[in-house]
Amino acid sequence: MAQKGKLTTADYLTVDQFNQFATALHDDGQYTWELFCRMAFCCGLRASDVLQLNWESILDKNELTIVEIKTGKIREINMNGSVRNKIKDLYLLMGSPNPHQPIIYNPKTRKRYTIQTVNEKLKQFRVKYRLNIKNFSTHTFRKTFGRMVYESSGRSAEALVLLNSIFKHSSIQTTKTYIGITQEEIQSVYNLVHF
Repeated sequence: MAQKGKLTTADYLTVDQFNQFATALHDDGQYTWELFCRMAFCCGLRASDVLQLNWESILDKNELTIVEIKTGKIREINMNGSVRNKIKDLYLLMGSPNPHQPIIYNPKTRKRYTIQTVNEKLKQFRVKYRLNIKNFSTHTFRKTFGRMVYESSGRSAEALVLLNSIFKHSSIQTTKTYIGITQEEIQSVYNLVHF
């Protein structure tokens, strides 16, 4: 959990690791937490933005429009058929909640979970599911999205520009650092040179 005034880091999961984790949550009936993870990943959203969503804003929608809490900027996110179907399945499995209800909330207190509570739960899941990740937090899923886009685009410069625009980072260097392009990976490029 973040301490006030102190920066924290989050690592990303590979897509395979993410899918295994989401499947484990599903198999254990942890539908609320599966939904949180899937929304943060498939939309590349910050936790604060996922936590503000209501069912009516995502159910059967081709596009999700949000005002990002951190930046105050509007984001329009395409919701493909696979994402819409998964949301609908989870909605039904969760008992078809009131559409005005938040998608992620504590049924006992009837209030939205805090980012700190979600991070605590994720730390429990990291142990329970033996996830091979050091820094696991709400931001992991947004970074996993970024890394997936970068990898699936052949690690191209165009992917970095696209992610920079999606994440609204101030520079490409910020985006590179954000998705975990490490100095080791940069140095490995030089190993490709052969005479």
